[in-house]
Amino acid sequence: MEDLGKDEIIVGRYLVKTQKYYYTKDHVWVLVKGSIARVGVTDYAQFQVYTIEQVRLPNIGDYFESQDVICTLEGLKGMLDVLSPLTGSVQNTNTYLEDSPNMINEDPYEEGWILELKMSDPLEIEDLLSSEDYVEYLEELIKEESEQTNVIHSQELMEEESIEEISEDELGYEDKH
Repeated sequence: MEDLGKDEIIVGRYLVKTQKYYYTKDHVWVLVKGSIARVGVTDYAQFQVYTIEQVRLPNIGDYFESQDVICTLEGLKGMLDVLSPLTGSVQNTNTYLEDSPNMINEDPYEEGWILELKMSDPLEIEDLLSSEDYVEYLEELIKEESEQTNVIHSQELMEEESIEEISEDELGYEDKH
């Protein structure tokens, strides 16, 4: 983890905003201003779909419960359904993303925000992860991912068997006499 100052740190290769940001385990961030919650995806999430080519935004006034799909991102590596971190109605969307969806890749926390929700229950914020908790979660996730990609070979598996030592039955040859 590298502290960049200005309320940001790098976890693995991913930028995380720390001050005033809340997170979900689905890699959605929330920035609260009064009863309005600005919502976007984290650097980790945008990296998972790679270059974002299309953003399907909801309509102003749409109402969502927490964990409803509020937006879909389409990228070179697939699609990502963005789940609502809170219950509320859409007050504003970042229509700039319709013409420049890759802004989420370039600046997921600032220019790449997705929408603003008027929260129905501001106490739901307590159900979200603090930035410190999200950093711990992300560190653990990165560790698990790296363990899955590292293949451990035993010495026995690494020893090669000479073809002369393998019987014809094991090689699948049939005697055609």
